[in-house]
Amino acid sequence: MSVIQQKSGVSWRMLASPVAAGRARVLVAGVMREWGLPFLVADAALVVGELAANAVGASGLRDVIKVHAGIGAGEVRLSVWDGCDAWPVARRVEVSLETLDLREENFDDNGGWGLSIVESLTRRYWVESTWPRGKWVCAALNGALE
Repeated sequence: MSVIQQKSGVSWRMLASPVAAGRARVLVAGVMREWGLPFLVADAALVVGELAANAVGASGLRDVIKVHAGIGAGEVRLSVWDGCDAWPVARRVEVSLETLDLREENFDDNGGWGLSIVESLTRRYWVESTWPRGKWVCAALNGALE
C-alpha cells in the first residue's frame, strides 16, 4: 500500500483483496479524526467501506484500487477508483422476513445494498470515468463543514 499526501487530501493505493474495505475504513476514520471531524467518522468509514468493497468486486483480486479522502467546497469527499469500466448499479432495497434468506448456504447472498447505504449517508454520489480504463466512484458526505 502506498500513501500520497496532497493539498486537497490524502490518497492510498492498495491491492484489491478481501481486506481492502476494512483497511479503507480504518484509514479514512483516522483521517476524519486528524481533521477534527469526529462526527463524520462512522459515516465516512461505512461509506468508504462500501465503495471499496464494490471496487474490489469490480476489479477482481490482485488488481489495484485507489482510495481518496479530501475536503473541498465545504464538504468531505470520499472516492474509490477501480480498473473496471462498468458503472455500479444501485439495487432497490426491499427486505422482509419473507425475502430474507438466512439459510447457512445463502447467508452471504443477502447483500448488494452498498450503494443504497452510500446514497442514504451522503449528499450525493457520482461516477467519473477515467482514461484509459476504470472509474472513480465519489461521495460527498452529509454534515457541511463551516
